[in-house]
Amino acid sequence: MTDCLSLRNVSKSYHAGIRGCSATVTVLRDVDLNVFGGEIVAIGSAPGAGKTTLLMCAAGLIRPDRGAVSWFGGPPRRDGSVRPDGIAYAGDRPFPYGFLTTREALEYAAIVRDLPLRDSARRVACAMDWTRLSPVADRRVDALNGSDLARLSVASALLSEPRLLLIDDIGSGCDSAVAEELVRLLHVVATEGAGVVVSGHLVQWFAPAMAAQPRAGVRFFSLAGGRLKAIDPALPAVRRHMGPQSHARVAELPHSAAPRQNGGR
Repeated sequence: MTDCLSLRNVSKSYHAGIRGCSATVTVLRDVDLNVFGGEIVAIGSAPGAGKTTLLMCAAGLIRPDRGAVSWFGGPPRRDGSVRPDGIAYAGDRPFPYGFLTTREALEYAAIVRDLPLRDSARRVACAMDWTRLSPVADRRVDALNGSDLARLSVASALLSEPRLLLIDDIGSGCDSAVAEELVRLLHVVATEGAGVVVSGHLVQWFAPAMAAQPRAGVRFFSLAGGRLKAIDPALPAVRRHMGPQSHARVAELPHSAAPRQNGGR
């Protein structure tokens, strides 16, 4: 299996307050994690436990205080400015330009990611097709509902046809059918060879998806007290921690609509 991501002894703390009345909060403590191509890693935790910090360290967007991150078998690093191409991060932050249409937002995302202009139209069209955004292609972003905003976040990340896809806590406004659909799509992305890491709301949908239609391998973890621990999603305590489970029904996405991984940027 291809090594997509490796975290070794990653720790991160934040400092808050003013001089004489400050505090240090440690959100990650000596986290170790390997992610391989063709698999999905699903991370559940309570709100504010550090999921975003973990995924941003994994994406090279913030620097850990200690430890190192490596991508695709490269040397361990703490400085994300030298991260390789092929990494895509999708977060739950609102899109900054709500006056753009869905299509325009993806075209803008392609420019921001410095993707080849000659290939931009194809990438945007494919991303809209994969995430089923075509019916709202001409709708303003600030008029999209929670489900379509989640689709847009995933579509933006898929533009680069990544080898490592990091999905951070999207889907809080999704209805069950769209959540299942996105999980199905992420399975397809993994079976095409990418490593996928998912945290937050979508995690609760992976266990029933595996039961209904297993495809890519999925490993489940919990993040608590700054530490990452492998868990068994079948345990009742874990199910309560992950949130209410859906019925074992997965929305079908034709395999012909699957994104093809070619290394991206």
